[in-house]
Amino acid sequence: MRKPRRSKASELTMTQTSASSSTEPDQPIAPEAEGIEIPARGDASAAVGAASGSAAVGSAAGSAHYRAGAAAWPTARASVLILTLNEEVNIADCLRSCAWCEDVAVLDSGSTDRTREIARAMGVLVYVNPFESFGKQRNWAIENIPVKNEWVFHLDADERFTPELVRAMQRLLDAGPKEAGFHVPHKFMFMGRWLRRAAHYPTYQMRLFHTGRMRFGDYGHGQREATDGTVGTLHEPYLHFGLSKGLTEYIDRHNRYSTAEAIQALESTRQGEFSPSGLFSGNSVTRRRAFKDLLYRIPYRADLRYIYTLLVRGAILEGRAGLTYAQLQNLYDRMITLKLRLLRAKADPTMPNFEKDTVPKVRTQIPPPDDGSGEVRVGVGYASAVGAGVAAGVAVTPGKSANAPDLNGTHAAATSGSAAARGAGANSARERAMPVLESSATAANPVQLVPESTPWTFRQRVMRAIWMLVGKPLFRASFHNWYGLRVLLLRLFGAKVGKDVRIRPSVNIEVPWNLHLHDGVTVGDYAILYSLGVIEIGSRTIVSQYAHICAGTHDYTDRRFPLIRDPVVIGADAWIGADAYVGPNVKIGRLSVLGARSSVYKDMEPEMVYVGNPAKPIKKRELH
Repeated sequence: MRKPRRSKASELTMTQTSASSSTEPDQPIAPEAEGIEIPARGDASAAVGAASGSAAVGSAAGSAHYRAGAAAWPTARASVLILTLNEEVNIADCLRSCAWCEDVAVLDSGSTDRTREIARAMGVLVYVNPFESFGKQRNWAIENIPVKNEWVFHLDADERFTPELVRAMQRLLDAGPKEAGFHVPHKFMFMGRWLRRAAHYPTYQMRLFHTGRMRFGDYGHGQREATDGTVGTLHEPYLHFGLSKGLTEYIDRHNRYSTAEAIQALESTRQGEFSPSGLFSGNSVTRRRAFKDLLYRIPYRADLRYIYTLLVRGAILEGRAGLTYAQLQNLYDRMITLKLRLLRAKADPTMPNFEKDTVPKVRTQIPPPDDGSGEVRVGVGYASAVGAGVAAGVAVTPGKSANAPDLNGTHAAATSGSAAARGAGANSARERAMPVLESSATAANPVQLVPESTPWTFRQRVMRAIWMLVGKPLFRASFHNWYGLRVLLLRLFGAKVGKDVRIRPSVNIEVPWNLHLHDGVTVGDYAILYSLGVIEIGSRTIVSQYAHICAGTHDYTDRRFPLIRDPVVIGADAWIGADAYVGPNVKIGRLSVLGARSSVYKDMEPEMVYVGNPAKPIKKRELH
């Protein structure tokens, strides 16, 4: 499993390990001697076995030693080094896939789980070195861990060998190659299948190399090879189970990766490292790296890559697994884009507070009890305590102050005051108290039932999904002055759009086929056309930035909470000001003006200027 690069230039806070370097390995142990339980063969080993057609491959039935299944594997004259950090869920299956190799070692970065114990119990030497970066860790392994072979394969704990890859290594190494190392592709495995399209197969990593000819340098969150020799390509892949430790760990890890990638992208653009000729290289690794450098220099990087993955690479054909992984990659790209934008804005990648969020310290005054019951309201819930009792972990004593957590995780002081003060302020305290979050339904206390099922037909749901996955990303990815392309997209999805309509790419459109935009309409940046119902905008009308036109609401008097899709009609030559709100079932007359940050819930008369919340007419509009 890859670990995040800790950039000295950025001085961003990263997880530190307490391990110290050790060139003396932890010796193998007998598992029964120390009560070590070896994890059973998991799905990853099953995938390796299925690939080979033999259930014995990758398993260790009847023995804890990692080489128990060696007879079913081919062999190759190479050593294996596995990098680990808290990999107890992966390390056993990883080692079982190394059964073909008699020289396997683990380089641990300071695991706090059972990773090292499991590896030792399976007969493997374990070395420890605190993690600084991938490049430094791999170089430390080359220079400090003795191996039996000149060629070494570096494997992460969430990766697995296949028999086909070992056979390819055997043929390659038997020929005595002169290269310094070989890039090797991987098959990304997710939700029980290989994601060829969504994971952009093949992507290559330097994994098999000669220890005397290869070193590594840091780059982004990973590393790149540093060698004077030539580099070849081995086309047989290994398996990569990138989400084997769960979604939370994956997102947390890629949050750290995105920091290092943003810093590297900023440094690369400043140094002008991009070479267009790399895009036309005959080497796929060079082309991919040049394409990656190019993407950091163009707008809408995340959206363009998402569209490319779904439509050009065909991830949409890989079902839920492909779509889910494409969305995860899009999230990762957006994190990089955001951090890169922040770094550029600050113009200083070494600032120490780059990723430190400042939580506002809001002190909430808790109302005093309104009677002698000792009840104290806290935030949006409540806690009760009588005398010196304890409620929700907070000690409350009537007549004294109590510290209770508010919604921001800070503490607020509450003083109950005297009995006379309680009596005088009972009603105001009761009014300030927030309602209880949960209650039971009774005749005197009715509750809202489960909302109605979707009001949309199956065809509408399919069309909305296509708009969200394809239409909207294309719409947002278009350049700011490509008005014709955006009009074409809206028409393709059923919108009625007239001539010379100018709509910005950041506009949020919910249901395009409910839009009717007459000639010459202009819609500014970040406006919301919430077209659950029909929105019709007259000729030459201007909708300014951040305005919200809402053609949908719910009937809150009905326990089914049904959706109401009332239309919004705006007449010709009107102007909806910045950050204004237009509610459902509102008609705005021609030449009317709705002032900035105003809200309108009733019809507006023609040729009038309205401001406020709710908006009220203040004068007649006169054109000169």
